Amino acid sequence: MKRKVAPCLLIALAILTGCEGSYRTHVIVGKLELPSGSTGIVRISILNPPDAQMIQVGPVGFLTFNPGVIQVTGLTGVNGFTVFGSTINNMMGWVQFVASFPGGSIRPISAAGLGILEIPIIEMSVQAVGPAGTQTALTITAVDLFTDRVGQPIPIGPPIAGQVVIITP
Repeated sequence: MKRKVAPCLLIALAILTGCEGSYRTHVIVGKLELPSGSTGIVRISILNPPDAQMIQVGPVGFLTFNPGVIQVTGLTGVNGFTVFGSTINNMMGWVQFVASFPGGSIRPISAAGLGILEIPIIEMSVQAVGPAGTQTALTITAVDLFTDRVGQPIPIGPPIAGQVVIITP
């Protein structure tokens, strides 16, 4: 009986941890419903944050959107992160940015027993320019750099896309 339980436990742990022996870190773009003509905030977060200090999307990666549905008006760091540089191209529908946690880092709080943890690090201001019923995916094509507080790269899973839906006011 013990021989059957141990392999099952190992398989379950492998599935939960992404088969890497540790929790899986992802960058997540939030979802938002917004009336046409209004403004709102989409949060970019880290799921299961390690000792993270810096994230960069660009020069290879982009956060893409449909510029006929929304326009991006700015990026602001939150929870200790600061956006040090960004390029917003509302004609083509993409954003690139670099953000860091100066003088520190977001550290895991797994000891507190919180399980899966999602911490917002950037707030992206958007304006709805499309008519009600339109929507756009918010997709990060690649994270160019994601490092810990000593500059070592942190492996991450594929970014999780978000969405903005334009609703009737």
